Amino acid sequence: MTVDHSRLALRAAVRNLWLAVAELVLNTNEDQPEESDLASAEHIAQLAVEIQGRLAQALSALAADSSVSIEGALRELCDVERLVREADVLYWRDLRAHRPVAQLRASTRRRGGAWPSWWSGVEQSLERCEEPLIATGEALNAAWHELVMSPSAETIKTNIRRRPS
Repeated sequence: MTVDHSRLALRAAVRNLWLAVAELVLNTNEDQPEESDLASAEHIAQLAVEIQGRLAQALSALAADSSVSIEGALRELCDVERLVREADVLYWRDLRAHRPVAQLRASTRRRGGAWPSWWSGVEQSLERCEEPLIATGEALNAAWHELVMSPSAETIKTNIRRRPS
């Protein structure tokens, strides 16, 4: 694999993740029951939008010129990794961790009506984000590997002749 191929693979992985999160955004926002006054549901919807925003920024960074220099690719990869890691933290800490999930389950059960079914759909969307999130992390690792192992990224060694003693 080359640096260009790993960048394309990373772009595809981020795009797939963005699409999965787009579904999550739709489920959290559009599918909320009519009496949509549950603060924790609004918080979940806002977090999904924040994740999608970070992934959109990552896609934008990857949409730049495909023939970037090694330095440009390093900067691009740093930016993309930061954005993906921020999205990853929001996903695992704020949407998938035990505490927020347990709180929202309890809130929707207490509320009753269409709320438990809404949360069930949101949980299914959250689960569909896991695989693309893991694949994006793997694509990031592969891109870093290609960039670091690229022959043009190697340090140039200088030959210093020893003087005979």
